[in-house]
Amino acid sequence: MGCFLSKSNAQADSLNDIKDNTAPLREQSVVTYAAECGPYSDKNGSRDAPAASEIAQSYGFKRYEYQKLAKATRFFSNVHRIGEGGFGIVYKASLDDDDVAIKKLKIVKLENKLEEIEYLSVVRHPNIVKMIGYCSEGEDKLLVLEFVPNKSLRHHLHDEDKLLEWSKRIKIAINSARGLLYLHEEYPEYGDKQRVSEKSDVYSFGVVLLELITGRELSDKQGNTIVNWARSQIGQALDNDDYTVLVDSKLEDMYNKEEMIRMIYCAAASVYKPSYSRPTMKQIIGVLEGTISHEKIIDWKDIKTIQGRPTTSLESLLGIERAQNFSPRMFSFEELAIATRFFSNNRMIGDDDFGRLYKGELNGMPVAIKKLSLWVCAQVGGEQMVNYINHNCQYLNKLIGYCIEESDKFIVYELVPSKSLRFNLHDAGHKKTIDWSRRKKIAIGCAKGLAYLHEFCTPTIIHGNITSDNIFLDNNFEPKISGFELAQELPNFVTHISTEAKINRGYGAPEFLKDRKINEKVDVFSFGVVLLELITGKPSVIREGIFSMNLVAWVAPQLTQAFNTHNYNSIIDVELQNNCEIIEMIHCAAACVYKPAKTRPKLSQIVEVLQGNMKSESIWIHSDNTYLKDGPQY
Repeated sequence: MGCFLSKSNAQADSLNDIKDNTAPLREQSVVTYAAECGPYSDKNGSRDAPAASEIAQSYGFKRYEYQKLAKATRFFSNVHRIGEGGFGIVYKASLDDDDVAIKKLKIVKLENKLEEIEYLSVVRHPNIVKMIGYCSEGEDKLLVLEFVPNKSLRHHLHDEDKLLEWSKRIKIAINSARGLLYLHEEYPEYGDKQRVSEKSDVYSFGVVLLELITGRELSDKQGNTIVNWARSQIGQALDNDDYTVLVDSKLEDMYNKEEMIRMIYCAAASVYKPSYSRPTMKQIIGVLEGTISHEKIIDWKDIKTIQGRPTTSLESLLGIERAQNFSPRMFSFEELAIATRFFSNNRMIGDDDFGRLYKGELNGMPVAIKKLSLWVCAQVGGEQMVNYINHNCQYLNKLIGYCIEESDKFIVYELVPSKSLRFNLHDAGHKKTIDWSRRKKIAIGCAKGLAYLHEFCTPTIIHGNITSDNIFLDNNFEPKISGFELAQELPNFVTHISTEAKINRGYGAPEFLKDRKINEKVDVFSFGVVLLELITGKPSVIREGIFSMNLVAWVAPQLTQAFNTHNYNSIIDVELQNNCEIIEMIHCAAACVYKPAKTRPKLSQIVEVLQGNMKSESIWIHSDNTYLKDGPQY
């Protein structure tokens, strides 16, 4: 089946790259080649039954001699060849002073099938190529069809010097769908005899929609097909309601967003759903025209499938339950002072951007007590600073209580018995190596904790300062994320303190360093840096003498070479043995730090890739390697 553009009053699509040297695109109507069918066979098995020619003659189609058609095409010279479909080659020729398309059918031996000549003879629709005549001499079977003078859709989509406007694209999609609907529903008596099933047509039409949406070729130089490329892009576009990467860049913002979204849903339902549940052409037309809701052809489970994600709930994925009612305890200043031996330096276990952290004991329970800095104390007031930290996630540092007495403010947490991830990975005096299984467990746990903050909490909690300093490990190397407690209450302060910290420590996303705005994607970038630390064993900033380099910048060229050679030894921590599972974490890290902010994956997607529920190619494909060329643009 193929589609062409004619100079008329509507629009068209194309499933095949037939080319000619005719006029530029104007107002077109869709002209679609009907399903191509093999030689007819009656119930007794006799071939070339007279039904085809009799039907053709009854409709007034002209019968041509093979020799005349051969001469008209210069004996089927490639000079006259304008395209090829699955069932034959198409040539441009002149017959009776008119331009025509002559299709020389391949020899096909199939039982119980109509000849294409018989099929086309009864097809009448403004969006389907018209039949003029035929030739049937032995094994030589040819069709003489109207010549569509305005080249194929593919030609107009991929002409670098011209833009196929959105208004034309949407009309092409709708009228092409109408042509296919005619073939599918106006002829039942032929539907069971078509060589290509309706569901196959719907799939092919979905690919055409992807071409109209993205402006991409069917496959790129690296061999990535448009279907595989669009899968991850559609998933991210639907998740984030951002279509800039998916949509043809030549369109810029010159398209109707609602129409574009409807076309995206139609393409996704046609291409990615199982054949038995693909929509009908009538449903597709309804969605494209806005008379049917896209929910009729695709729902949230389908979207999860498109993304390659299981349809389990977020609670199941993260291994959590809904938060229980929790009232953090209020402690007195005196209680906390006594518990820390009056905030002795001997009890200090950390010093971060929010204040100093001390270990202590309250009611026989070991705790960590954060004495907030004077600047932080001036920014927050009352119990609101802890009210929203009502979480029930094992990968977040658990809140126990707080203290507010004039200018002194504290937050009390559970005490994580081990030290930070940075200490365990990079401290020169620390001899114990973290093996691969533990590193993977740390990565999954941290991703679950951040996914909880981003996707489970209401309102969403943005950490704003993800570093290996803020990830603590217990005795079983289970991670506990800290440092997020005041992010929602101190957005301006977090921005202020985090800017310098991120610049100096190598965790800052490029867009954050430019606009100082904190969002989920900034957290995703910083987490990607943590993943690189786990993979390489190197700190976020590599220092050699007076020189220093961000880990993200150091990894980019190394990773480019690794992807080309499939040898990752240059970036894997020398303390680790080669492990095939590491490619998943590498893809996750690359997707977090090298892809543009809008296309970075969600943390729940990272969880599923690391746990093996979702292929890593769903967030990083071969063509994404181009993002490694220059690394993040600081």
